[in-house]
Amino acid sequence: MILLTGATGYLGTLVLARLLDDPDGPEILCPVRARDDREAAARVDATLARLWHEPGAVRRARVRAVAADLLHPLDVPRVADITAVLHCAAAVSFDLPLAQARAINVGGTRQVLDLARRAPRLERVVHVSTAYVGGRHAGPFGEDDLDVGQTFRNTYEQTKHEAERMLAAEATDLPVVVARPSIVVGEAGTGWTTSFNVLYPPLRAYRRGMISRAPADPDGLLDVVTGDYVADALVHLLGHGEPGRRYHLVSGDDAPTSRRVAELAAEAFGLPPLVMDAGSSALDQVYVPYFDVRLRFDDARSRALLGPHGIAPADLAECFGRLMRFAEETRWGKRTAVREDGLAVATSG
Repeated sequence: MILLTGATGYLGTLVLARLLDDPDGPEILCPVRARDDREAAARVDATLARLWHEPGAVRRARVRAVAADLLHPLDVPRVADITAVLHCAAAVSFDLPLAQARAINVGGTRQVLDLARRAPRLERVVHVSTAYVGGRHAGPFGEDDLDVGQTFRNTYEQTKHEAERMLAAEATDLPVVVARPSIVVGEAGTGWTTSFNVLYPPLRAYRRGMISRAPADPDGLLDVVTGDYVADALVHLLGHGEPGRRYHLVSGDDAPTSRRVAELAAEAFGLPPLVMDAGSSALDQVYVPYFDVRLRFDDARSRALLGPHGIAPADLAECFGRLMRFAEETRWGKRTAVREDGLAVATSG
């Protein structure tokens, strides 16, 4: 049995789809923030409905939702049957007060570890962090790096960094693998996503003619990866990640610059390219710090592990048009789209 936190979030949803599409896959136990198990089950049912029009009894029977709160000890059934934990749940807002972000991202991770210690058959814990634990560091940032004298853009980065430090200090008795995605967008083949943040709000403002200038460094690196790559990698790490290791799920040396992303957006929307102007203040300030990044992620370990299994980052230029079409068709997240529909179109095309 796999315990999956964050199953109703974007990455958790994609992982859930992959686990349930495997007819020989395990049962999945999903702790969900809810008042009771009935409400938790309803939230998971709503998640399945975003994946398939008819998830089917077989898929549904393999998922069990239980009400839980990461701010408190986790009390879940059948702990003795848990063989792996995938911890996707997190407070992902960039502007949360530090104490609130810390309570969830550090304290919640500690609650997951406490539960893992009660699982006698446990083989692996995969903790989803972020590549941006590198903060404002300029230059290379390796998979073994953690403390390089960096400062942080927001409380999300800081508390994800603190969680990794906690794991290094307190979880040496557990088979912990750390996954570090960069900026995650929709799936490469369809553009499907349930999360429209970081890259999407500036692009939406540009598409609607609300901005023509952006406070960006043209040579800054926008390390973007598609959701399918990250989800495929997480599932693989559940079975094959080396405990004690960190894995960068990033574009790495292929990361585009802000200028290149602006060119792709201009082509996709048929608009004049954005003017890169460091003095502009037109964008939501919570995202501005990601448009002057000089952090370059090394992902040699991840590519060596994942590449032989056909799991590799997509070329952003190749899938950018699909990402933007999906955003437009769903009115940038205001209209619900079932993932199954997009997959059918992609397959037939």
